[in-house]
Amino acid sequence: MSAPAPPGSDDRSARDRILDAAEACLRRDGIRRTTAAGVAAEAGVSRAWLYRHFPDKATLLSAALIRRDEAFWTDAQQRVDAADGFAARVGAAVVLARAAPLGPLATELRESEPEAFGAVIGTFVDDIIPGLSWFWRAQLEAGVAAGELRPDLDVQGAAEWVMRIVVSLVSVPGQAVDIDDADSIAAYLGAFLMPALTA
Repeated sequence: MSAPAPPGSDDRSARDRILDAAEACLRRDGIRRTTAAGVAAEAGVSRAWLYRHFPDKATLLSAALIRRDEAFWTDAQQRVDAADGFAARVGAAVVLARAAPLGPLATELRESEPEAFGAVIGTFVDDIIPGLSWFWRAQLEAGVAAGELRPDLDVQGAAEWVMRIVVSLVSVPGQAVDIDDADSIAAYLGAFLMPALTA
């Protein structure tokens, strides 16, 4: 084990090491057997240093899951970018998210440890929408630059709105749209979402 991080160490790299360690512990030990002390030892930092960044186990594990989910979306970006038009890109994202609605690691943990996952999921859900708004902000900015979306669009506000629409489509099936069919979703969003973004 490395020596605990000294007070002058770079906070960003310490945070990254802690999250790397938390993810490694989750993959190896699951939620119940992962402890703050174990993550600190894996990261090579003191428990006091870990608690400086994360006040409790639920916040720590939620942050690790959110970071992994962001990495999933970074990898998925090429598939979303390949869709033709903004509504189709949202549709492609919904189909991807339906396959792993909380990110692959979170989905696996939810299935293997549903009760323990329930204790962590509240923080995860609270943070996932603002945490992933960067993905839709970039998509919206590209749409504005290409002239597909209106030039005066409030990109930050729209990014959160689109993220909420994606979460809703993924988690609340309906009769008006086939949420496992990207073309059906694109047609639905073309009728109901796109007028607000292009008017």
